[in-house]
Amino acid sequence: MTYVKKEFRQILYLADKNFTIPNCFHRFILKKEKSHNLIIKSKGNHCYCTNCKYEFISKSKINSHIKCPNCKQLLLIKSDRLQRYVFKDNLQLLDKVDNTFVLRTFELYSSYNNLSTNHVVTEFMRTIIKDNRSYDFVTNQVHNNMGYMYIAHYQKFEKWRTRNYRWAYRDIIGMICPYNLKNMLKDTELKYSQLDKFVANVDYIDFIYYFNNIAKYPSFEMLVKLKLYNLAKDADKFTIGKTFKEIFGLPKPFYHFIKKHNLDFRELKVLQVLQKENISLIRKLKDYHNLADLARYVDLEVAYKKVLSNQANYEHEYLDYLEACANLKYDMHDKKVLYPTNLAKEHNKVIKLLEIVFNEKSDELIKERLTKLNKFIYKDKKYIIFPADSVESLIDESKQQHNCVKTYIKKYALGKCDIYYMRELSNIDKSLVTIEVRNQEVVQSRIIDNQLPTKGQQDFINKWQKKILFNM
Repeated sequence: MTYVKKEFRQILYLADKNFTIPNCFHRFILKKEKSHNLIIKSKGNHCYCTNCKYEFISKSKINSHIKCPNCKQLLLIKSDRLQRYVFKDNLQLLDKVDNTFVLRTFELYSSYNNLSTNHVVTEFMRTIIKDNRSYDFVTNQVHNNMGYMYIAHYQKFEKWRTRNYRWAYRDIIGMICPYNLKNMLKDTELKYSQLDKFVANVDYIDFIYYFNNIAKYPSFEMLVKLKLYNLAKDADKFTIGKTFKEIFGLPKPFYHFIKKHNLDFRELKVLQVLQKENISLIRKLKDYHNLADLARYVDLEVAYKKVLSNQANYEHEYLDYLEACANLKYDMHDKKVLYPTNLAKEHNKVIKLLEIVFNEKSDELIKERLTKLNKFIYKDKKYIIFPADSVESLIDESKQQHNCVKTYIKKYALGKCDIYYMRELSNIDKSLVTIEVRNQEVVQSRIIDNQLPTKGQQDFINKWQKKILFNM
């Protein structure tokens, strides 16, 4: 059993002594219990609602959701062969004891059996919120079942203990009761935050996170008042700007579309790029990360239909392909170029071609650099050091030495570093040491498999650096 500090023991004691479940929370529980029901379907499309006991006909499929035509509750459809089904939800209530906020967490456990559903509600955790920090305590009813939280509803409450953060229930979130929040917050800095309206329009949230952080932003109140509840979850991203366009990155006429579909932040970012009121396409594109770059080349709607909707194609590969085509001066208005039927094949083709073209340009630049670097050639009776003279030699050096010097081709060609080879005069074609120089100073030297040079080799490199590099 973990130790509970005295100040927290006192709060928990007063809470147990004085807490009562308000009527508003009972109302909240009853509302959630209704969603813990099923539509039971039997032969002939006969359906039975376990919530209101209404019978009706529906062709909707098993495991889909439909609204009961009588109680209007959206429920899951299951076969009449179903023996047992369990629902679990975490319901939360913000309360106060001794001027300290306490978030109470309950599990609503519902079990279906024989055309009826039984509901049990158990309080299993309390979070004391103090000085912008939170402290969690659980009851003896909470057990660790193979790393996962299990609440024994049949067990009676005995004591509170500090939550064990090693267990898998460390990130518990829930549905918070909105009905008492306005009264709870009336004498706090959050009294105008609209947190109660926000909570009433979202489902599972990390309430402590919003209570301690996000709800304090003026933008949170603004977004909730605009009924942009999903965007309010990211209120900290809307702190700059005065006009609608400055805040949302879109003209004001888009507001009605954003509100109607309750866009979240990622969907808003798609809309900013797409500039089309197409919710189906927006939701298909929301998990992509390079839309702005892709949109420079393609129509995103066409691109999704012809390329991105194929799960074998990746957006990074697609963007890589398009950028390569642009660098190769392809016709970027040609639909066959923009929307390849075999992305992987075309990608590999243009990347290889671009590498050839790039290497040709690099070769020219390297040969120009040799007029300067050749003056750093140095040799004695055993060794010689000379600059890399071509792309081909860099590729060969990389192959012989099992190193990555070929990835330095662009840097070397553009003069961002200098690459030299150290060889034995008796076998000048065989790689010995690869040397990188920056600002007339050796920054690394490696033999095969990126090992350090031998003492004799390093002595020669030091002598070259001192006599040649430092004196030029």
